[in-house]
Amino acid sequence: MSVWRPPSFVRPIAVGLIRRHEELLLMAVRDDDGAIKGWRPLGGSIEFGERASDALRRELAEEVGLSIAEPTLLTVMENLYSHNGAPGHEIVFVFEAKLADDTHGGREEFSFDDGGVRNEVRWVALANFERGEAELFPAGLLKHLLQ
Repeated sequence: MSVWRPPSFVRPIAVGLIRRHEELLLMAVRDDDGAIKGWRPLGGSIEFGERASDALRRELAEEVGLSIAEPTLLTVMENLYSHNGAPGHEIVFVFEAKLADDTHGGREEFSFDDGGVRNEVRWVALANFERGEAELFPAGLLKHLLQ
């Protein structure tokens, strides 16, 4: 199993909060032993010359084959973190997004490979984060959802 480490540069990324009632479509964040240590919205790196909203659309199409309607910017966050002992630094454009159609809204799980790492995506109840039963990344994102 391949492991992921943050790059050693500031990485601009775009992520999308996709809701289904009181659930969010999220990707599992795993430690080196494969245990889930938290969840984060789908998305990824913004390429040079690409708008953040376009990067989000591209990433969702590439990763899980989903199309979204026009995303709405919720916030921009600076995320300094550590993943399995390696430091990471991201500028995170967080969007509210809706699926363009209901074709995949009933699907419970998705998965995709990225750089040799298998990623699991599923609907997770927002209440799990509110009760402290699971961690939502990036740190501080939950407070924006609860405003």
